[in-house]
Amino acid sequence: MERRDAIKSIGLGSAALFSSSLFLGTLSSCSSAPTVNWIPVFLSPEEAAQLEKVCEAIIPKDDTPGAMDAGVPAHIDETLKVLTDADDAQWIRQGMGVFVENFDSSQDVSFNKATTQQLTDYINAMFKSIEESPERMQEMWKAMNEDGEKPEDALEVFFLNNVTDATMRSYYTSELVGETVMRYDPIPVKYEGCIPYEKGQKAWSSV
Repeated sequence: MERRDAIKSIGLGSAALFSSSLFLGTLSSCSSAPTVNWIPVFLSPEEAAQLEKVCEAIIPKDDTPGAMDAGVPAHIDETLKVLTDADDAQWIRQGMGVFVENFDSSQDVSFNKATTQQLTDYINAMFKSIEESPERMQEMWKAMNEDGEKPEDALEVFFLNNVTDATMRSYYTSELVGETVMRYDPIPVKYEGCIPYEKGQKAWSSV
């Protein structure tokens, strides 16, 4: 789990301003299941490949399945398809483009050739920067709520925060993770309302 622990700031502080209740709510209503060689229904093949790399950087595969194994990218793409006519879906798509461009222009390696660990470190650094600039986040959030074209830096944060949140939600509610990673009882026979927690104990599966 060490690689997953590299991202410390997910969903905290200023970035939470950019959470899309429409996008995350729709995510919960769409099915999530691992798909081999899935075909995107909203994103282009190139964009789908980019989303795969970002999701896997958020929850990499190690001794347990990663985001790709749990079908997270396909789940997010399906959700975006449902929201085709909503601004949120277009903002996430545009924001991913900005994210990739900024990675290419600021790193020694291109996005397409970057390792999972390099992307994980980059995302973590972005969240750290967000936490250190609350006033800037407020300005970008205000810009996102005004009419007209959205600033690229605001679109990038909108993308990163929502895809990170969606990756976590999709992963931990997937059947694969619920049955193989979390505590899972396929045939619960009794209800225990108060069970003492032991440090390091896995959370119960919701599937």
